[in-house]
Amino acid sequence: MIVPIHGGISMNQYVSSISGSRLAMFLLGATLALGFTYSAHLMSSAIVSFKHQNTIKVKGMADKVIMSDSANWTATWTVRSTTLKEGYAELEKQRGIVKKFLSDAKIPDDECTYSALTTQTVFKQDERGHTTNDVFGYMLSQWVVVKSKDVRLIGTVSKSITELIQEGIEIQSHLPQFIFSGLEALKLELLGSATKNAYERATALAENSRGKVGALNSASQGVFQITPVDSTDVSDGGEYDTSTIEKKVKAVVTLEFHIEK
Repeated sequence: MIVPIHGGISMNQYVSSISGSRLAMFLLGATLALGFTYSAHLMSSAIVSFKHQNTIKVKGMADKVIMSDSANWTATWTVRSTTLKEGYAELEKQRGIVKKFLSDAKIPDDECTYSALTTQTVFKQDERGHTTNDVFGYMLSQWVVVKSKDVRLIGTVSKSITELIQEGIEIQSHLPQFIFSGLEALKLELLGSATKNAYERATALAENSRGKVGALNSASQGVFQITPVDSTDVSDGGEYDTSTIEKKVKAVVTLEFHIEK
């Protein structure tokens, strides 16, 4: 049975109207709450962004062209013989020729270190290419290591010594290693210059945004490498070129500064 209410509205309609009002109020409250939460999020993001704008991170670089001041170089010669005795005699003869060549090239004897000889037994192979137990002959080798401050002379002699091949000497010239001894002092110098460069970059960027470089927040060393002068190679782990006399040394640092408004 439906009981009339004042104004001609039924009880069910009255209850429904009350429930609808509460639902509307609930939805309104939820909407406002979500709005406040979103606004708070935007304000928080703005604060974080503002904080980020108060710092600046820059890279600084410095490089310098240097000349190597010492060289290490090795040359190896090999003799092949059917007997050890004959092979040893021939190796000694060739050692004398190599020694004279280096002396004529103005390389002092005290800069040359001669190794002991090494021997390797060569066994015959059968018709299928399998190694047998029968001795075919011997390979005897010796090498000389040259350490000199005259880097240009070593660069020249390391190329010309293969002329001895024309005299029947089986000689191999290894790639010289050119080294700079003052690397640690130079590294400190370049890191200082790279730091100065980073500060100058930060200052220029800050001035363009009407700011001023403040305190240093953090600093880290980046790539430190030694490359040929004309090289454009960059390695995360750095490089240390020893193949060229003239080199370029490069240092990179990363600095983060506080920016004062």
